[in-house]
Amino acid sequence: MQTPRASPPRPALLLLLLLLGGAHGLFPEEPPPLSVAPRDYLNHYPVFVGSGPGRLTPAEGADDLNIQRVLRVNRTLFIGDRDNLYRVELEPPTSTELRYQRKLTWRSNPSDINVCRMKGKQEGECRNFVKVLLLRDESTLFVCGSNAFNPVCANYSIDTLQPVGDNISGMARCPYDPKHANVALFSDGMLFTATVTDFLAIDAVIYRSLGDRPTLRTVKHDSKWFKEPYFVHAVEWGSHVYFFFREIAMEFNYLEKVVVSRVARVCKNDVGGSPRVLEKQWTSFLKARLNCSVPGDSHFYFNVLQAVTGVVSLGGRPVVLAVFSTPSNSIPGSAVCAFDLTQVAAVFEGRFREQKSPESIWTPVPEDQVPRPRPGCCAAPGMQYNASSALPDDILNFVKTHPLMDEAVPSLGHAPWIVRTLMRHQLTRVAVDVGAGPWGNQTVVFLGSEAGTVLKFLVRPNASTSGTSGLSVFLEEFETYRPDRCGRPGGGETGQRLLSLELDAASGGLLAAFPRCVVRVPVARCQQYSGCMKNCIGSQDPYCGWAPDGSCIFLSPGTRAAFEQDVSGASTSGLGDCTGLLRASLSEDRAGLVSVNLLVTSSVAAFVVGAVVSGFSVGVCVRASEGCCGRVCQVGHACRVCVHERRSWWPQRPGRWLSRRWGFQKAGPPRCRLGV
Repeated sequence: MQTPRASPPRPALLLLLLLLGGAHGLFPEEPPPLSVAPRDYLNHYPVFVGSGPGRLTPAEGADDLNIQRVLRVNRTLFIGDRDNLYRVELEPPTSTELRYQRKLTWRSNPSDINVCRMKGKQEGECRNFVKVLLLRDESTLFVCGSNAFNPVCANYSIDTLQPVGDNISGMARCPYDPKHANVALFSDGMLFTATVTDFLAIDAVIYRSLGDRPTLRTVKHDSKWFKEPYFVHAVEWGSHVYFFFREIAMEFNYLEKVVVSRVARVCKNDVGGSPRVLEKQWTSFLKARLNCSVPGDSHFYFNVLQAVTGVVSLGGRPVVLAVFSTPSNSIPGSAVCAFDLTQVAAVFEGRFREQKSPESIWTPVPEDQVPRPRPGCCAAPGMQYNASSALPDDILNFVKTHPLMDEAVPSLGHAPWIVRTLMRHQLTRVAVDVGAGPWGNQTVVFLGSEAGTVLKFLVRPNASTSGTSGLSVFLEEFETYRPDRCGRPGGGETGQRLLSLELDAASGGLLAAFPRCVVRVPVARCQQYSGCMKNCIGSQDPYCGWAPDGSCIFLSPGTRAAFEQDVSGASTSGLGDCTGLLRASLSEDRAGLVSVNLLVTSSVAAFVVGAVVSGFSVGVCVRASEGCCGRVCQVGHACRVCVHERRSWWPQRPGRWLSRRWGFQKAGPPRCRLGV
């Protein structure tokens, strides 16, 4: 008997499967959060709106706040506003209102305001907006204001906010226009700034001043050095200061304006070039592209840098986390990539890139054409040239004409750790806690959107080195903006724009700054799970643990309380149901987290659905919401279920903990067995 031959696959079905496979390979799945905090919690978050001691609300007739900068020094918060600087104590903790203990009023003088108005600026622009707010030493604040488009800087006592010494010019230290981005930091007593130096904001500069070394700047009006930069952050590491920014890419001049993200570095001990080349200018300035992209046959790039963390230690590596977004004319999306500063430094030891003529493309510089000693290095005593001013002219000329490195800085794992696409609001702020949980060994990343929505992720940096699969768990989504205190009629989205997001680990909170308020939000809302062991443990939140009295408690590092916790995603099916408890519905409109995979799948499926023959069956493996094995596969009547060890901890004596095992497995990682 002849076996009937299977019919060939239909073209429409093949097209569908190919497109679905391609979409799945490009974008990882984007599961919803395990928890969404009810908006009612907002009413319990303390907020600063300009109130002073003993005053419930700001003085009648007072201007709305226009916050520009926030600086936390231990348990004190300094808030740089328009015409004012506030000193707010974060201790003792309060549940309703944050109030200032001291206030400095620093207005522009009438002559500066008149000149500003004569230059065509509006009255509201001709004010003194605090744009630089730094700790200069343990007792002094360094503050710069736009001062009606005539920037000025001054030192103030950290305790009394009284002036220390005379004012100095803010040129190249502070932008003229409060809307312009700038960054600044102190290192070894020297001020490093990235801003614009002129009224028209044409001359972008990285500038060093103060301290005991000569003033230095980047080359003026040279598009190879800067092309419309937007400065985001600066960090100090080793013998260099690193600046993170985005700009128009000159190496892609054959296309329309392409925005790319960069990291540049300068040597702290640079003293400038010779009287012939790069005098009073950086001799160590180099820059490289940051690569944050989803790998595949055709990489999908997140090119627009939004925010960068300070240097943190992850697995013994010095790392910064950065938030990127897509350009406005692309698929809306945001991603978080991590960069190892040792890899950043290695790129600066690689090949240079050059453009031999204005019409030619950019190509790598052959190694035999690079002069020695290597351009961009930090000259120091004991080396062939003990100072940058002694470097030969050929090296200085090479640095001047070749600031760009050929290779891009790869992200850790060569892929984003977190990807969110088609969001209503872009992710623009990031904070990271590398010491979360009772043992201080968990990493939690907080991502803030433009509108103040915060997404909380548990990140496992060592879980994967080749992609994002299994690398992060979307724990929670919660709001930080309080419209009842921070808004005003007709304020629009401008007043709701999240300016900064900072971790306050000592109080277990986040400080979210908006133009008209600062809100302190707890990093976790464990109490919403009280009375339900399944929800508490199933939240996978390293800040939360189940207590013997039936409550879900907050776990700070080093806690001595008895608790149960499982951040591995174990099955909670054996913990019963929580009847009668209300949980936020994930079906609510939550800033529209929609997967690109779903969008592509829906579009293609609608196109070819008429061509798909009924009766075609596909085995479906559904991801379980509570499975420690990550998936539940139904095949016939058999169901793969998970067996897991759950631990409860209680103190036996100082420095030692005992564990009690639950379930079937005695030790080791979760495993699966086949059940019926």
